[in-house]
Amino acid sequence: RDGIFECLRRRHHYGTTGTRLFLDVRADLTTDGKCYHDDPNVFPDAGFDTVSQVMMGDIVQTDDAEITLALEVSALSPIERVEVRNGLEVVETLRGFSEKELGERIRVVWSGAEYRGRGRETNWKGRARFDGASIQRMEKINAWNHERRLEQHGRDVVAFDAITTGNFGGFDVWLEDVADARFSIETNLGALNGALSEIGLEETVLDAGGLERKIRVFRLPKSNPHRTLSAQVKVPLKPDRDNPLWVCVTTEDGFQAWSSPIYAFR
Repeated sequence: RDGIFECLRRRHHYGTTGTRLFLDVRADLTTDGKCYHDDPNVFPDAGFDTVSQVMMGDIVQTDDAEITLALEVSALSPIERVEVRNGLEVVETLRGFSEKELGERIRVVWSGAEYRGRGRETNWKGRARFDGASIQRMEKINAWNHERRLEQHGRDVVAFDAITTGNFGGFDVWLEDVADARFSIETNLGALNGALSEIGLEETVLDAGGLERKIRVFRLPKSNPHRTLSAQVKVPLKPDRDNPLWVCVTTEDGFQAWSSPIYAFR
């Protein structure tokens, strides 16, 4: 029990929106650094250990200009992406699949909020049409409110009436007969359209203002078998400030996990 509470105090843990996955994030130092027991900005006499590797939650001082972040993820559901971040900046996005593996599966995701606090809800009302293509099947993402509409109409339309408060929801469609097809998404907060062939690994985005309020459209493999991911990423450290290094994991079933940051400074 004492060890568990010590891990919590040292931030050696991660949070999830519900999924139970394994997540390990460590940083390898080229030269030995100081891993502090407490925040040296608050406790000037904080003790430290001399280390060559630290884990999520640690506070480390180093002379290195960059750190190698080593991460390992193992999830129950296929992994959509892993974002390596320095504070709010996305340093690199990792996926278990390449652009060559993409299929005729299109993911549409709405997210964000009006503002912080009460009344932050954003209503998304509209439809997505895949003109010239046919929907083989459609699967919902984070559609927890069954009173809200999210359903297929005809062979090429998905109609939706959803709400977000900072979270995200959406759907996947598996398409056929996609030659020369186009997509159009019309909502109460804006519209997005284009050739279906233009949708790829990178997102096509409708920015709707507010707090990260947007609709994202991107392509996925027809079937994604990747439930594990390991990588090493070199992250440049910004001088004269803390560098909170952390990862955000998104799985295909709509869950997310976040590691506690490694607080690195030079």
